[in-house]
Amino acid sequence: MALAQHISIQNTEKVNPHFLWKISQIVTALLKRFLWHTKAYTTVFGIMLLTFASLGFLYLHWSGKKLTQVFQHHTVVEQK
Repeated sequence: MALAQHISIQNTEKVNPHFLWKISQIVTALLKRFLWHTKAYTTVFGIMLLTFASLGFLYLHWSGKKLTQVFQHHTVVEQK
């Protein structure tokens, strides 16, 4: 038991600066790649959103126009 109290573990390994530089380069490259893909997909999804919103607006406009024509036709027929 007394022997276990005097044992100390020392870590004498030093971190290699070249290894840290490589790690930082890899992380930077991955981050740049991620940001590039995010920007590209954001553009594509933005265009898709605008397209679907435009189609939805055109559908609502067409439906409203069709409904007003039907109601106008019924009112004209009833007046005769």
